[in-house]
Amino acid sequence: MASLVIDNVKKRYGNTSVLKGIDIAIEAGEFLILVGPSGCGKSTLMNAIAGLEDVTEGRILIDDQDVTFSSPKDRDIAMVFQSYALYPNMTVAENIAFGLEMRKVPKTEREQEVQRVAELLQISHLLNRKPSQLSGGQRQRVAMGRALARRPQLYLFDEPLSNLDAKLRVEMRTEIKKLHQKLKTTIVYVTHDQIEAMTLADRIAVMKDGEVQQLGTPQEIYDNPANLFVAGFMGSPAMNFIPAKVIESGNTIMLELTTNTIETPTTINTIETPTRLPFPNAESLQSHIGKEVLLGLRPEMITEPQPHKAGLEFTVNSHVNVDVVEPMGADTMMITRIGNNEVNCRCHPSYNMVVGATCEVMFDTSKAVAFDIESGQRLD
Repeated sequence: MASLVIDNVKKRYGNTSVLKGIDIAIEAGEFLILVGPSGCGKSTLMNAIAGLEDVTEGRILIDDQDVTFSSPKDRDIAMVFQSYALYPNMTVAENIAFGLEMRKVPKTEREQEVQRVAELLQISHLLNRKPSQLSGGQRQRVAMGRALARRPQLYLFDEPLSNLDAKLRVEMRTEIKKLHQKLKTTIVYVTHDQIEAMTLADRIAVMKDGEVQQLGTPQEIYDNPANLFVAGFMGSPAMNFIPAKVIESGNTIMLELTTNTIETPTTINTIETPTRLPFPNAESLQSHIGKEVLLGLRPEMITEPQPHKAGLEFTVNSHVNVDVVEPMGADTMMITRIGNNEVNCRCHPSYNMVVGATCEVMFDTSKAVAFDIESGQRLD
């Protein structure tokens, strides 16, 4: 395993900048995931690390050795592709051994390595089959086996699970996690699936428009997103963004929002219900007093009233309209509207939520964040 340094890497096609100065340092044995929407530059960066794309500026170092202008074969990297890229006329054993054969590894050593990898990936019973006789998950294991057999310094995974069905993706995700824990290899993994990123990575680089928006552990990025893009991209369902006015209340600063209009049962009149919420980092809002900000609150922080949280510093109960109820088994998502924004609330399935009626919810702002409306940056 090896360390990897991506130093101010830029890539341009004519006047179009695809990578705009990427700086990432990866420790030996670390699992880094590049995540972002289609077209953000993550696959281009992966190809640059592999040597399949030339960089316009910057350096790439593997174990402190500058490989920026080295050919792919001289970088000691193995790559697992989305398309498996198996040879259809070869057996599983021959596919796994092919890279070793090209390197003139003796036959006895090749056979030993094939057996080692097959046992590791639990595909020993498939060694004499052709790719056409395998399922999608089995083919992906063979593609991984071919990479593992080479024992390179660095593994690159380019959306390896995107062709699998949902159940198989979860299973293969677990297998990749186990594999990394067992081998302690250095892995750079590209995906657009934020659940894959959260579950697999030691650290995540969230990319947009050729730039790294935030680099951190999954929990850091989930709890303290750097900006609105990261907050909205990471998490399923995404973080709620609720317009709120920053006000002074006594000696404290609070956020005031209108928790929706509520129809009274006897008239057609509506009642606007202002709700004041405490904020854990009130000092960061000092310069925004009297202005509106976006309150960022995860769905699991807006729930049915929970007795064990009642009276805590950052919990407030309020009433909202119930627009949609989505049962999800262990939880039920209740959707309401605050201002002009849909808001997801994660409630217990037993909680009584009737579409078109109102219900009481508990806001827990202990992990809330706030964003500047104009810049989209988190207010620290």
